Amino acid sequence: MSDWTVGRLVEATQGELVTGDRSHPVGGLSIDSRRLTPHQAFFAIRGPRFDGHAFVQDVAARGASCLIVSRLPDPIPPVAVIVVPETTRALGDAAAFHRRQFRIPVIAVTGSCGKTTTKELIAHLLSQDYQVLKTQGTQNNHIGLPLTLLGLSASHDVAVVELGSNHSGEIAYLARIASPTIAVITNVGPAHLEGFGTLDEVRREKVSLLDALDPKGTAIVPGDQLEVLLQAKSRLGPQARLLTFGSSSQCGIQAADIRREDNGLSVRLRETEGRFFIPVPGAHNVENTLAALTCVNALGISLEAVRNRLTSFSTLPLRSQLMRGPGVTVLNDCYNANPLSFARALETLKDLDVKRTVVVAGDMLELGACSHAAHEAIGRLAARLGIDVVVAVGSFAAAVAKGAAESGRTTVVTCGTLEEVQQRLPAMLQEGDGVLIKGSRKLQLERITEWLLHRPESNACLA
Repeated sequence: MSDWTVGRLVEATQGELVTGDRSHPVGGLSIDSRRLTPHQAFFAIRGPRFDGHAFVQDVAARGASCLIVSRLPDPIPPVAVIVVPETTRALGDAAAFHRRQFRIPVIAVTGSCGKTTTKELIAHLLSQDYQVLKTQGTQNNHIGLPLTLLGLSASHDVAVVELGSNHSGEIAYLARIASPTIAVITNVGPAHLEGFGTLDEVRREKVSLLDALDPKGTAIVPGDQLEVLLQAKSRLGPQARLLTFGSSSQCGIQAADIRREDNGLSVRLRETEGRFFIPVPGAHNVENTLAALTCVNALGISLEAVRNRLTSFSTLPLRSQLMRGPGVTVLNDCYNANPLSFARALETLKDLDVKRTVVVAGDMLELGACSHAAHEAIGRLAARLGIDVVVAVGSFAAAVAKGAAESGRTTVVTCGTLEEVQQRLPAMLQEGDGVLIKGSRKLQLERITEWLLHRPESNACLA
């Protein structure tokens, strides 16, 4: 286990010890000067808003045992100082070093959408048998993943981590830090095209997770996505195991029959008796559940053993949340959005047992040159599905509205701000409507959700 000392930090980061004693103990690692406790080492991370180097004198005065910096402070404080080329990379190196001290299953989950829900499902299903370390929320980047893995301790039996990416090479970098024994790819779709350019590049990025898989590890991929499956087969070594999930007969775990139930779905799996209840709406959550079931089964846990555990699962906030407000049902799914996740949310809305369907459609960001066409396509899909009202808000509202208006049957409204949405939406709602709130994180569409849920009854519409 990584009982940190200054010397071990030098080894882990491949840095240069400028001052200090290699044998000096280190009581944990931190990147937050506000939360650092005495005897911790401080990584001076450069971020978009703050540079940790500005706080090194302060943390040294408050008892930091070691500073990891990319430039020497002036004056040099009387604590150990390690100089590295780049402090964010050094944090990742320290996390990789720490992770290698543990001989436990490490499950890495990536995909264009569903990865957070799948990660949460896996951790939930394993939690009765194991002490599980998991990524908190969506801390899945070059900072969040190292901090998660640095939390590994002797008390943990398994780790479940999420890997996200918005540019080429990010998954490969994160995967090398995680060194997974099980790699899960939920799906591949058109996300972050501004950084990747094409769907082929997105696919290559996601499948690069398998390059860091333990040679005797297990890869779990969507069997219905042929290109993903073929790339996975080409990347795996002879001792690795490849498992698949999906709706077609060639998948190892296959959803043979899906039914809509109150507050969720139920599914029958091929060659199993009885049904599995999934307590969240949306057919796409069947895919997430199949990936999670495949994963726990790969660890030797029978599907029958986790059948009842599945029924107590609940999603994280802002993801496929069914909520009741005055006169309406709200599908709160506004943590983020890309064309694939938006299409699935629209399909989920259409499946709800509601009088009419309304979508508040915000921007899908980071799509680059595809942005206008993608937003038009979402509007067009909403109309084709028979969504009754589309309220488009954001920079691409006109594109969504253009697509939705083509059918001539959908009521379409564009708004420039969330405040305008609040002003115009009540007149368009009716008692018993279902309302989807969907868009990228930057738009903060949860403000509309909160407003819908907590409006006074007298202001609750309803036409």
